[in-house]
Amino acid sequence: MNLSKMFSTIDTHVAGEQFRIVTQSPIRLNERDVYANNERLQTSFASEKALLINEPRGHRGMTGCIVTSSRHADFSLFFFSHDGATFKYPGLAAALTALLETGNIRQNESGVYRVETVHGIYELNTSFINGEVKEVQFETDEVGPIEKRPVCEEVTVAGQRKYLVFPFTEEVPELTTTFISEVTRWGRTTVEEWHAAKEEFTGLILADFAAAQQGLARSVTFESDGSITRSAGVDSTIALFAVLRKSYPEMGWLENRSVFDEPIIAETLPEDEKRYSVLLRAIVTGTHEFLFDETDPLRDGFILT
Repeated sequence: MNLSKMFSTIDTHVAGEQFRIVTQSPIRLNERDVYANNERLQTSFASEKALLINEPRGHRGMTGCIVTSSRHADFSLFFFSHDGATFKYPGLAAALTALLETGNIRQNESGVYRVETVHGIYELNTSFINGEVKEVQFETDEVGPIEKRPVCEEVTVAGQRKYLVFPFTEEVPELTTTFISEVTRWGRTTVEEWHAAKEEFTGLILADFAAAQQGLARSVTFESDGSITRSAGVDSTIALFAVLRKSYPEMGWLENRSVFDEPIIAETLPEDEKRYSVLLRAIVTGTHEFLFDETDPLRDGFILT
């Protein structure tokens, strides 16, 4: 056994979205700052990253998170994914929960931790009781602008990620697992149509706002390749919140549920109408050790769709 090729990971999920937190690996990020380290991660280590997030060890919905030390925060966090995303809000909660519950980071009395990423430093507030992280709260980046389209609303999150929000359609009786075939068919068809129109976007969101006045929504998000996400999603939740506040400016909070019925809760920030506070709970699902074998004929894995 060649221990220099071993990966130690902690698997977590946040409302169904899976993250693989890498605590030990031969991936070395020793550049001068987070930007250089992120560039190195995104452009190198192709086989190592594939081993961690492709099947048979991973799957289409898996996102990898590399934990390193930080001179400015409690730790640094770098993302790698199938869709090329270099940052995901739920990964903050996933990584902090995994590190705290396994003793890889020391608990502090304040319950406040700082995480450095390529998109800045985020401050996370935790409720850590009897060895378990019950919840993680943090503030998002700005949401907006919102642009009205003929059949949808275009919303930009953090000035980078563009989502198209579509109202509920009769093609899908309900946004539940009972009608997952209809949901998936709508998503793939709509993604193809918008690609054919030469539109670029991070994701499409199909939303049911029937209970919006009670602060409730149900949605499903599709990535740009037509894949359905496993979670209501933080990006999607705050994008929906921004759209709803155009009609209901007094809304103070929103509970957004996925087709799997898992909620993500967001609240308004009195001092900033373009940013939100998000409350998440991450669940640790297992710890793993993987070996990178260059002679493995399937060392890069595969993806089943």
